[in-house]
Amino acid sequence: MFNDKNYLEKRDSLSFKEALEIYQLIDKVLECKDEYLHELWGNVIRSALAYSKVRTEWNYLSREEKQNKDSVRTGLHNAFMTDLKAFYRLSQELELTGDWFEKLGSSEEFRKRWGDFAGYVLCIESIRAR
Repeated sequence: MFNDKNYLEKRDSLSFKEALEIYQLIDKVLECKDEYLHELWGNVIRSALAYSKVRTEWNYLSREEKQNKDSVRTGLHNAFMTDLKAFYRLSQELELTGDWFEKLGSSEEFRKRWGDFAGYVLCIESIRAR
């Protein structure tokens, strides 16, 4: 059973409120009409979809299936982080605000938090698509 209180007490947790704040800051960056910036954001969304699919399935896999998919899951997580960093770097080159990146924290220190953000991005994007 999922207990959000226990989750939020962890050092590397990310609340929905925090994720929404980060997403809203990114949304301001996306007001820039630079085509490549939007292409990179599309990459972020696609890699979040791929990673989150495997991460969600994780709860329902056998131990053997987890062992077989562990490197795939890690690779998809790394791809999401790489895509998000590329988006950030271009936004910096375009002199757009990067406050959201600092709020997310270091990918090395807060790896799980970055993975959680992938899920939140999809949740917000899904609701936004209504």
